[in-house]
Amino acid sequence: MISIGFLYAFAATACWAIAAFPLTTASRQIPVTSMNLLRLLLATVFLFIASWVIEGSQFFAIFSADYAKGWLWLGISGIVALVIGDFFSFRSYAILSPQHGSVLTTLSPTSALLFGILLVDEHINWVGIVGMLITIVGVMSISLGRSQRNSIPDHGQGSVPKGILFGILAAACHGAALAFSKKGFVLQTESQHSIGPLSATFIRIVAGMILVYSVSFGTGRLQEAWQHLRDSKAGVKNTIIGTVFNPGLSVALSMVTILYINVAVAQTIFAMVPLFALLIAFFVYKEKITARSIWGVLAALIGVFLLIWRNKIL
Repeated sequence: MISIGFLYAFAATACWAIAAFPLTTASRQIPVTSMNLLRLLLATVFLFIASWVIEGSQFFAIFSADYAKGWLWLGISGIVALVIGDFFSFRSYAILSPQHGSVLTTLSPTSALLFGILLVDEHINWVGIVGMLITIVGVMSISLGRSQRNSIPDHGQGSVPKGILFGILAAACHGAALAFSKKGFVLQTESQHSIGPLSATFIRIVAGMILVYSVSFGTGRLQEAWQHLRDSKAGVKNTIIGTVFNPGLSVALSMVTILYINVAVAQTIFAMVPLFALLIAFFVYKEKITARSIWGVLAALIGVFLLIWRNKIL
């Protein structure tokens, strides 16, 4: 039977893929900083209410000194992923499109594996590593071949190489951030003050929001950033829609995921965002699926199969 952790991982991946489309549109309508100000504020309110309703008194316990280590590591995770990583992600998406930009998330498992070994002593056998590599190659073959790169339209947001660089940096940040989150969970469990996934997500988002607002205020650009929001109702609308799925649902589901499975394995499932984006582009935006894409999907599915059943195979 497939672990429930994998089901949560696939659900989180679907949410990221759905969110990529409205948030990419928003990033072309308003500056990314303005989008993040609204996005993180909305997500903080959403997670506060959800955590209060679902986790009750356990949620309010996180504001005590017993959860200091959790705030430290989950806070770092939130800053690395939701501020730095997402900034690079949205800049990459604006240049390359969600279908092409999300392909670079396949590099995240490598970062997650390295930081998982360093921070929480996680390991993965050779079958799992082979599965990761097959998944990465399969997904990257879908959208980053020469013909695919040449077919990317110029959205006036920057060059294709710049978009690829931003995507690589985003992948490194998101992989590392997942290991930082797992470290926070482990330390809180060891101190006998475990933390719920919604509370953990709330901490990550609050940390990201505080940094974004502090930097905007400190540089005197907070008012300008909000002015961009007032001037673009369409940008605000797309940001709100995207926020429900990312970070609202996706990040909460990812926190549940790493309670059950290895961070490198989880990040490999999350790296399948391009496959979900491909299907959304086909069914919703009526874009064609090439034979190369089909082969890439099959390779990625084989890689995921090896990851899920790696211990049984050995």
